[in-house]
Amino acid sequence: MGDSSYLLGTHAEELDRLRFQHELWRPLTLEAWERAGLKAGERVVDVGAGPGFAALDLARLVGPEGRVLGLELSPDYVQAGQSLADANGLHQLELRQHNLLHDPWPEEHFDLAWCRWVAMFLPDLEPLLHGLEQSLCHGGRLVVHEYVHWDSFGLYPQAEAVARFGKACQASFRQAGGDGDVNRRLPSLLAARGWRIEELRPLPVVGGPGSMAARWLEQFVPVYGPRLQELGLWSRADADEAADEIDRGARTPGSFWVGPTVLEVRAQWTGSSA
Repeated sequence: MGDSSYLLGTHAEELDRLRFQHELWRPLTLEAWERAGLKAGERVVDVGAGPGFAALDLARLVGPEGRVLGLELSPDYVQAGQSLADANGLHQLELRQHNLLHDPWPEEHFDLAWCRWVAMFLPDLEPLLHGLEQSLCHGGRLVVHEYVHWDSFGLYPQAEAVARFGKACQASFRQAGGDGDVNRRLPSLLAARGWRIEELRPLPVVGGPGSMAARWLEQFVPVYGPRLQELGLWSRADADEAADEIDRGARTPGSFWVGPTVLEVRAQWTGSSA
């Protein structure tokens, strides 16, 4: 797999990491959809659906009378997700290639929109916000999971190379025009446009050696490290030092990982669709 427009890549290692990431976050995600009142028969748009792991769960929840449309930039991920949907008999799920910054949004209305780790990569939030407002019916709900505090990322007791990796990640997002802490801005932007903010809920991830949280964060360093080296933000020496720290942390009782803090934003569209 490969797509040069994808900052984190679409290669096999990243696909495996995304699958594991989905399993880690799945309980929190299901709870978020429940808080948003998702029910059978509803129409949902999954914005930035990736390889469709969350979209599959959404399709099962809305059932055959509902509809889920996953919008995704990578054609490789669209193909992978649609194959999974077809193999599971989820005919209510469609994956569609879509560029959020340039392509027109679907001419249909949805009851709920789901968006996770998408806004942080966009150099301009206007197309995303306008598209959501165009696609949601009046009273439609939005559930967003985006980072609000990337500086919480780390391996403790303090692992210096891992901390430098976290800083390099944030620099790479900014270099590409994104904002790793985009959810510091998004709630106020939504409110100013006529959205009603229903809830803001922090979602920290912490775990000791062998936990799913630790394994998720341990995987991220070697998967994204080569890209940071290509960008000149990370070195081979940094990678070697971080690998030693990760190995030592996995063998040290009382060590633990903390992920970048996610903020769940639930909002309701009080305007009218365009």
